[in-house]
Parts: sequence; C-alpha cells; structure tokens
Amino acid sequence: EVHVSADGGMVPLGKGEWAVVRTVVIGGVQPKVEGRGEWVVHTHNLSYFSRKVSSDEFTRLALVEIQRRGVENAKEVGAVMDGSDWLQGFTDYHCPKAVRILDFPHAGGHISSIGKFLYGEETPEGKEWLSKRLHQLKHDGPTGLLDEFRTLQKEHPDETAVVGNLAYLEKRESQMQYPKFQADGWPIGSGIVESGNKLVVEARLKGAGMHWAGENVNPMLALRNILCSDRWKADWPKVAAQLRRQTAQKQ
Repeated sequence: EVHVSADGGMVPLGKGEWAVVRTVVIGGVQPKVEGRGEWVVHTHNLSYFSRKVSSDEFTRLALVEIQRRGVENAKEVGAVMDGSDWLQGFTDYHCPKAVRILDFPHAGGHISSIGKFLYGEETPEGKEWLSKRLHQLKHDGPTGLLDEFRTLQKEHPDETAVVGNLAYLEKRESQMQYPKFQADGWPIGSGIVESGNKLVVEARLKGAGMHWAGENVNPMLALRNILCSDRWKADWPKVAAQLRRQTAQKQ
C-alpha cells in the first residue's frame, strides 16, 4: 500500500515577491497500531519531489517520482490531500483508482468556521462544540454532521459561513468516510507533505533574510529532494557527472 500526499508552500524571491513551490511525498503504509485508544497509521520510506512551477507542469514533472516509486503498479494507493481542485487533478492523472481521503484537519477547518459563526472566535462553548463534532466525524463519519449543518442552513440561508462550508463538505462527503478509512488501515491526515514542506523546502529556502532568484529555486529543490529522500549517495555522482559534461561542452 502506498500513501501519496501533495501540497504547495511559499518561498521568498527578490523584490518582495513570493512563489509557490509544490511538493508531493510518497511513502509506504505500515500496519495500523493502537495508540491512546485509537488506531494510528504511520508512513515510512518517504521520498519527495518539489518544483516551483504551475500546477499543470508540476503534475507532468512529478511523473518521474511517481514512476520511480512504482505508484502505478501498487496494490492500493491512498491519496490524502486537501480539497484543492489542482490536487484532485493530480490524483486523476497519476492514480485515478486511488482511495481519495480529505485531509482530516482540513475538513475540521471548515467545521471550525461554522462553529465560529455560532459561538464566536476562541470561546469555550465553540471549542467544546468543535471537539464533539470532530470526534463524531472521525468515529461516526460525515452523515450526521451534514444533516445537522443542512438544518442550520435552513435557519441561516444567507450566511456564507454555513452555506459555503456546507457546500464544500457535501461535495467531498465520499472523501470523509474516516471510520472506514481507518478500519482499512489508511492514514487520514496529510502530515507527511506538511512536514515535507518544512523539511525539504522551508528549512533551506525560507531562512531569515533569504531571497531567491527564481531560476535558482528548482536546482536547489532538486538537491533537497535527493538529500531528504536519502538518495544522495546514489544520485549525486550522476548529477556531478552531468555537471562535468556540461562544463566540458561549454569549454
């Protein structure tokens, strides 16, 4: 079983500009274990592919890592993503038969927005309300929650916080079947790509005072990818040989 998660982050360029760097992380899914009264699923043998390109170009370029990890031949693939359209397109392109899972904290963020409308920002009542709904979503699934929010929508038909977030969640109901996903041994969070953004991208390209020339971002990302994927010894000699050939050709 293979776990695939992708996302984007920002890096600073010159003249106060920022650019999106997209990253996909691929790993093997370990058997679920019990921790703190719940089933926990860990992903191991992680590898990274990151580039500063458009979503369409990234989807195309990521094929090299998708194929290297054998995603297309995997017995099962779990695509744990947030709800962005480009990520669904990424999944359509690379692993259309994957089990699609909406990142649980991302779903929780939309539920939290409804709670803030009802109880205000950071109130004890709101926190208690949210905690109960997240527990319900994780252990019972989305059906009861969506029914509750539909009733709420009838009471507040013009309130964007209710109408908009309900529409978002309804569209992704099939991706929020968390009790089944957990029972089947899938992770329900995209933490591997969030940590990948920090480990691979931000740790090297987003330091204090750093500003990058746009053309230098992708070469650095390529080096970070092989280093953080634990492939430096295997891949660096190939990179060095190619650089020597290019230097010789220029001379």
